[in-house]
Amino acid sequence: MNRKSTDELLTLLNACAAQNEDAFRILYDETHKRIFFFVHRILGDREMAEDVVVETYMAVWKGAGSFKGHSKVLTWIFGIARNLSMNALKKKRFDASIDDYHHLSTDGGMDSRGDDRREVIAKGLLKISAKHREVLDLVFFQGFHYREIAAILKVSENTVKTRVFYAKKALHETLQKMGVKQDDI
Repeated sequence: MNRKSTDELLTLLNACAAQNEDAFRILYDETHKRIFFFVHRILGDREMAEDVVVETYMAVWKGAGSFKGHSKVLTWIFGIARNLSMNALKKKRFDASIDDYHHLSTDGGMDSRGDDRREVIAKGLLKISAKHREVLDLVFFQGFHYREIAAILKVSENTVKTRVFYAKKALHETLQKMGVKQDDI
């Protein structure tokens, strides 16, 4: 599937504002996978992520007419998904501390030679805070620029840079606690 350009997504969103269901279906088809993976990495729970994605697209449908164009359409959708994800975390009192994920680590640490590197990193991501997971996802998995991330998170670019620094540090420390050496990644 080819990704739609920013202008094409804006055209689709404007059609959604006019209650065009076909345009909404296309917008959903073009964006929902990225949104799902982003939300899933924040929440660490497939069912919760699916619920948040549904809520996100309900909000997109209802709010399409209120889009002001201060950001890209995709940035706006990610912002909605992010806010709903944070609300879901609060509702479930989801605490992403290392102690809550003791079942993910192995007895003697993790042997990254036996696990795929992505799997090792995914397990490490589950052990850091949701805020750290979120910013790393936006930078490394979604490929957003700091300016776009700042718009999604409603913080300054400097705050984004600081969060990325501390998130990378937290992931590095977590992977070390899991027994993964830097050379193994």
